Amino acid sequence: MKRRLFIIFCYFITIYADAKVDNDLDKKITINKIRTYQGDNFVSKKNYVKKIDSTCVLVKPYESGRTQKEIDKEREKCILSKITFDYSEIINQMALNEKVYLPPINGINVYLEKVKEIDPSSLETVTTAEVKLFTEINDQISDSLTIYYIKNDYDAFYVESQYYYIDNFIYILKYGSDEDGSLVRFWKKYSISSNGKFKLEDLFECHFDNNFDKNICK
Repeated sequence: MKRRLFIIFCYFITIYADAKVDNDLDKKITINKIRTYQGDNFVSKKNYVKKIDSTCVLVKPYESGRTQKEIDKEREKCILSKITFDYSEIINQMALNEKVYLPPINGINVYLEKVKEIDPSSLETVTTAEVKLFTEINDQISDSLTIYYIKNDYDAFYVESQYYYIDNFIYILKYGSDEDGSLVRFWKKYSISSNGKFKLEDLFECHFDNNFDKNICK
């Protein structure tokens, strides 16, 4: 009798141990997936974003007598250098129209999908890449939001970049860059409602005023 109880005890201990290993493995996979696709925490910091215009625009870049070394040193002060997450590397690894499911946000299923990609062999003067975040309830799409976007205008020497950060909220930063530096287009913070819809929680928006020759933000 004791032998039988011991065998049963060992059996349940084994099942428990296997289940714990599986759970630990699932947690590690989830954490790794979050880290892989989460984006850069810098994007969530509104106060940092507000410093982009003041730190990332070159002062008189074409002034006579300025050396390239001086210009490069000024570029290094740009607060965008704090972004260390390599968006291009991660996005380039995604196949076009591939769905990458992330851990649910507020109980809502979410996934990333690359809807546009840049063809390296393209001879077009303007190329774009785009990734959207979708919400899903009962296997039906509830809403979508562009969170990553790159537009290269080779003739104008201009690049438009949109980056993101995901935790319980979705943060999006969009800015434009040319030879003179970078200027903010907008910063947005979204939540996901119980019906799967994206809800704008906070906004910081800018536009370039040609009359004042400066970026006006509010």
